[in-house]
Amino acid sequence: MPSVQKYSYTGPIDHTVPVDKTKLAGKGVIVTGGVNGIGESIVRHFVAAGSLVTFCDVNSERGREVEADINAKGGPGKAQFVTCDIRSWESQVALFEKATAGGRRLDIVIANAGISRSSIDSLWKLDDANGPPSKPDLNIVETNINGTLYGFKLATHYFRKQPNDEDHDRCFIMTGSMVAYINSPGNWEYTVSKTGLLGLMRTVRRNSWQQGMRINFVAPCYIRSAIRTAEYEKNLMDQGVRFGEVEDVASCMMRIASDKSVNGEHYNRLGTYAMAC
Repeated sequence: MPSVQKYSYTGPIDHTVPVDKTKLAGKGVIVTGGVNGIGESIVRHFVAAGSLVTFCDVNSERGREVEADINAKGGPGKAQFVTCDIRSWESQVALFEKATAGGRRLDIVIANAGISRSSIDSLWKLDDANGPPSKPDLNIVETNINGTLYGFKLATHYFRKQPNDEDHDRCFIMTGSMVAYINSPGNWEYTVSKTGLLGLMRTVRRNSWQQGMRINFVAPCYIRSAIRTAEYEKNLMDQGVRFGEVEDVASCMMRIASDKSVNGEHYNRLGTYAMAC
């Protein structure tokens, strides 16, 4: 019998409930984009809770540094890094194979990797109206949507290889963005990609329980990170914007992952303000 109940809206998540870290001890976790910022914070928080974390990124050098630092502090084997480009199906298959090698369990997959318009939004670039149009490369869409869909497909497959019981979990969490809910001028590809992932969550939650699987969406905004320059952050703060920290997002992920009753929720965090709906 599926260990996840059929989805029904029961109101906002009570985010004042403390995370029960004992529920995360011994759980197998995959985190994509886990070598800096939000992703690195997620990796470190889950390892600190006793989870066994496999994380990936295209930045191999930084990944090895994070892996070595975590294992030096927490003990060998707590975290393992895999070089992976989430746009590649084969690369993600290798990630999941590594995460489950030797009978390691897999309970939680956090699809965090993604890029923003800082990686160049090809739709936003205007061509010379007197010349031929240029084909957009849609790199942001390819990374954020295709990469996450590959991860979702693989998570579903590898979750089903393991027992569907109270001891195991089948939890898929996506890092979204507040742009899925608001107008974000000039942020075309990125907005399309994150809105698409929100749509995925909303439709999957209706029948994922049949496989004992739950899906959730965390939507950060105005989180202090290296994605923005210090000057830009100061400009926003001068206008009254309050920034959250990467640890805030990691705590959202842990709150969801530690509570098997949480399914089909989208947790929106705007700086230090939070709303779950």
